[in-house]
Amino acid sequence: MEEFYWRGLLTDHTKKWNGLFSILFSSILFSLNHLVFGIHSELFRGYEVLLSTFVMGMVWAITYKKTNSLRWVILSHFLVDFLNLSVPSFLDLYKATF
Repeated sequence: MEEFYWRGLLTDHTKKWNGLFSILFSSILFSLNHLVFGIHSELFRGYEVLLSTFVMGMVWAITYKKTNSLRWVILSHFLVDFLNLSVPSFLDLYKATF
């Protein structure tokens, strides 16, 4: 659902903007959203989350603009989420803060 909003709806809504501004706008909001509403764990907080989600948002927005399809963006986002959330759990690195 995230990609339908962040890349599909938001990027399509700003398609009349300069391409770079549209990509930056959606990527910054995507990054801030993950910083504020992300998983509540010490492992997934801090400037690293802000930077990594911003870079991923940029890559996915560029991919969406170039392909005009959410297919590869959704697949990539799924793989990132699956690996990002499952590997720390398997290694018992998850530290709940509540």
